[in-house]
Amino acid sequence: MKNYTKYKKAIEIGKEMLRSYIFKCFSRKKPEYFSKESKMSFKEIMLFILNMPKKTLQVELNNFFDTVLKRNKSITKQAYSEARQKIKPEAFIALNDGLLNRVIYEDINEYKVWNGYRLSAIDASVLELPNTEQLREDFGYVENLHTKTAKAMASCIYDIQNKFVIKSKIDRYGSSEREMAKALILEMKKEGEKQDLILFDRGYPSGEFVNFLIENKIDFVIRCQRNTFKAVSEAKKEDQIVKLIYKDKAYAVRVLRFMLSSAEEEVLITSLLNEELSVNDFKKLYFYRWGIEVKYNELKNRLEIENFTGATKTAIEQDFYASIYLSNMAELARQESDEIVENNRNDKENKHEYKTNMNVLIGTLKDKFVLMMLEKSTKKRNKMYESIMEQVSKSVVPIRPERHNERSKSKSLQKYRTNRKRSL
Repeated sequence: MKNYTKYKKAIEIGKEMLRSYIFKCFSRKKPEYFSKESKMSFKEIMLFILNMPKKTLQVELNNFFDTVLKRNKSITKQAYSEARQKIKPEAFIALNDGLLNRVIYEDINEYKVWNGYRLSAIDASVLELPNTEQLREDFGYVENLHTKTAKAMASCIYDIQNKFVIKSKIDRYGSSEREMAKALILEMKKEGEKQDLILFDRGYPSGEFVNFLIENKIDFVIRCQRNTFKAVSEAKKEDQIVKLIYKDKAYAVRVLRFMLSSAEEEVLITSLLNEELSVNDFKKLYFYRWGIEVKYNELKNRLEIENFTGATKTAIEQDFYASIYLSNMAELARQESDEIVENNRNDKENKHEYKTNMNVLIGTLKDKFVLMMLEKSTKKRNKMYESIMEQVSKSVVPIRPERHNERSKSKSLQKYRTNRKRSL
């Protein structure tokens, strides 16, 4: 099974990076850090963060030393919190880049494309942070008559068809979604050209942003308000090419209009001028953007990305980028498990198709993912993974078409309180 092979390769690459002296030098904030023996090494701190510690920190540390490291004596949460400050959050970005570049997108024939394009979406979401004065200063906050609550802004480029987060960024609350998107696109371009097509919602269109996309050779489909651009509002046909002017430069874009089931008119602009693609093709295409809403739901409610394990800027960024990497690793495992589920149900008459229960998968990977990263024997590591796949492929949920849950827009205060972590 190709995804099984990919997952094994992903584990090998992760192991290789974590034991690399060059990677350690890149990841530590100062050259003298981790140069001597300590109670918790650079690799062990990285693995602990990757072990999805969501319970009380001391409980997680005790369990990690006992279950994973097989040591009788743990360290205090204060010692761990001090040690983690020596590691740059970029270490986890590098792990994710290694996974994507050396496994997921290494071969164009091994990932899905739409009419030759890698299809992705960009959107932003607000994250709740531990409500400390320092984090309110570092990331910003919302306030009402009674309190101020620390918040941050996250943005992702999400591969809709292959279901991987390509690039991500956490920044101050209130940061410009367009500026964050531009930063992500420039980072993505450093990895090489993939003939990308990116979908954007109504918060993104502007003359300056369209200029940025076209000048950087990024194809796009953007949902617009009718009055965002004068040339768009004047285009009355359902499919029409117009000129957008920005700083004396004229750009040809295609304007598409169609009615939704709600009787509301949808307006899209795109850089794709190919007449072989019909209005109906774009109508179907834009609804793929729903995938990024699903991903944010998974990150927040299954991987608990807002359940941070520290209250410093470094800890918040480490946890955020570690969660993105773990999300992509979990997706690889899910795709392998889904193949097993499909093969096991080929001879059954089912009302619905079935897929792996992601909650069960993520819970099962707790501890076991890190144990695989530590296991020296390839044979034992493969056996561990086969055991995981056998277990999670038996826990399935039906796929029910046309069922969507809107992303919550509520501003509930303190979903994960630092003094109320789970103890079990």
